[in-house]
Amino acid sequence: MPDREGDVPRAEERSRANLPGDLTAEEHRILAYASAIGSEFDFQLLVAAMAANEEELAEHLETLTHRGVLRERRGGERFAFTEEEFRARIYRSLTESRLRVLHRKIAEALESIRPGPPPELYSDLGRHYFLGKVTEKSLGFNRKAGEQARQADDPQRAIHHFERVLLDLASQPAGREPEEAETRQALGDLYYSVGDFPAADRYYGQALEKARASAPGLTARLLLARSEIARDNLSFEAAAKGALEARALFEKEGDAVGVAQTHRLLARLAFQRGDYPGSLDENMFALELLDGNRDPRLVGRLAIEMGNSFAQFGPDVAPIAIEWYERAVVHLTAVSDWLELSRAYHNLAVAVGEQHPQDGLDYLVKAREAADRGHDARSAGWSLLTGVEMRLALGQIDEAERDNEQAFRLLQRLADSLGLEQIELNRGEIAERRGQWEEAERGYTEAVERCRRFAMPADEAEALFRLARLRSKVRDWDGAREAWAGAERLGLAEVRPNLARTFEELRLTIARAEAGAAVPTSDPSEAAADHPPL
Repeated sequence: MPDREGDVPRAEERSRANLPGDLTAEEHRILAYASAIGSEFDFQLLVAAMAANEEELAEHLETLTHRGVLRERRGGERFAFTEEEFRARIYRSLTESRLRVLHRKIAEALESIRPGPPPELYSDLGRHYFLGKVTEKSLGFNRKAGEQARQADDPQRAIHHFERVLLDLASQPAGREPEEAETRQALGDLYYSVGDFPAADRYYGQALEKARASAPGLTARLLLARSEIARDNLSFEAAAKGALEARALFEKEGDAVGVAQTHRLLARLAFQRGDYPGSLDENMFALELLDGNRDPRLVGRLAIEMGNSFAQFGPDVAPIAIEWYERAVVHLTAVSDWLELSRAYHNLAVAVGEQHPQDGLDYLVKAREAADRGHDARSAGWSLLTGVEMRLALGQIDEAERDNEQAFRLLQRLADSLGLEQIELNRGEIAERRGQWEEAERGYTEAVERCRRFAMPADEAEALFRLARLRSKVRDWDGAREAWAGAERLGLAEVRPNLARTFEELRLTIARAEAGAAVPTSDPSEAAADHPPL
């Protein structure tokens, strides 16, 4: 994708540029260089780029300032165009060959003025050498600027620089496939971090084509990355297949950390299928493989999965789950891993919020703050939808609906099927609290259908339980029995242990009604929903 600045205007566009007719040739030359530098420019950089006489250039700039074309900044070392549209018209009037020369000279002048150069110039040097078509220089500075932006938690700027790197590599002779594969992997990681899974998967797939023949370690990491996306998209078979292929390569390479990461992914897959003992076993394998490894990022991420496993074994072990989440927060904060830190706070909120909803909401605020730092709309959406049950427990129905619909707007754009299923559950719950029975049934039924479509039995069991509870409230006993039986077949008591007691109470209520006995007029259960950890 070419840079917008690098696009050459069509002849008819240049003819409509409406440049002032009273500019002298030298003034036009000065403004051409200045427009290529940007909306603002340093006097000394303009002198060096044009190889100009300082006094003569200063006189021309003084004239242009008096005429209102430029504005002098305090100190006299920096100038700015008074109108951005005027600068753009100047820039668009230049031919491609002229632009190439200007940007190359500006880049060379920057390096001569600030030898080294300092890191704050990487981005400007990358831009000017890229537009100046000095490929090797452009490659080096754009790669450095991309890494710099990534470290500064600015993924969009990092993406911009790495895409320039790819364009430069495409113009080079064959033999740089490993470099191209690593760049595409970096772009995949960046798009994944901002929740654009289709773009991430595309770049990972392209990198895989370049790496398969010659780089088994990179191939394994790419397979694992694509498996993570498949898991996020609820394509569990594809995720498991890719994970097992990656594990075989990691084992062949003797990469214990890679094998551990694969077991972590297999644990997440088992968890989403409702196989909590299997998830715990996979996490324990990963923990054993990481024995002695002090990488806080790895340890923190695995700590989240350990917390998730323990969180599903009932209230007796909830303190153990909370300890793992707190451990994850410490490790991930240390390395500014915002995406995973948001998950850690989110899951800590789920573990705490059932008994202490306000504390849970406070942790969700921290989860959203981390998501914002990482530019991760998906995690921000999940933090909002998870807080709905906590707000309902506090009687904040309007606030719950507000957060749920805001989460819907975020997650719909990302096509997050699991998140949208949870939103439908929330809609049903909100409507039920308001006595809007038809709306509630519609929300729960839609959630059941989504769960079946993506083979998520644990979530389907919970949705059926809520549907059975709703139908019991409106005395639809046949419908309640049918939904309750569906939840029982899916093992609700095992996959959602915190709902086991109320699930049994609901069974007794339905049985009394079917036997003709009196049933309570109050709700048979006001059990809190169990949003599963991420």
